[in-house]
Amino acid sequence: MTQLVDDKVLANLLQGRTTPHLHPDRAVYTTGCWYVRLCQAALSPAVSGVLSGAFAELPPSLRSRALESLSELPAEIGLVSMRTIAPLIGRLRSRHRKLNLLSIEALAAALHLGAEVCLGTPSPPLQAALIAEGRQVVILD
Repeated sequence: MTQLVDDKVLANLLQGRTTPHLHPDRAVYTTGCWYVRLCQAALSPAVSGVLSGAFAELPPSLRSRALESLSELPAEIGLVSMRTIAPLIGRLRSRHRKLNLLSIEALAAALHLGAEVCLGTPSPPLQAALIAEGRQVVILD
């Protein structure tokens, strides 16, 4: 089964941190919004928070390597294209009106990939929508 990871889990992977519950033999994907959010956090000096702090706290050599991986995602991390899932997002909107763009993109990507979703931060609305659509969710706090 494919694993769809949020920005926090993706940051851990790119920083070389151990991520329990991720299966090394399964494909890993993320979404465009999660990838953009992580890039903004890590690459913009004007942004500070949990995601940016995790990069700032790394030793210089590890930080450099992690930022290079962020600038060009490793081949083993797939990125779901909006071109592929936009029609599905449109169809899902009628059932999941309260989800924001980030969450409905994740829902559509999970359905398209048949993926288990691995979240580094709980998101009750997204979790409820994923469960309603028959997808598994794992919180990796």
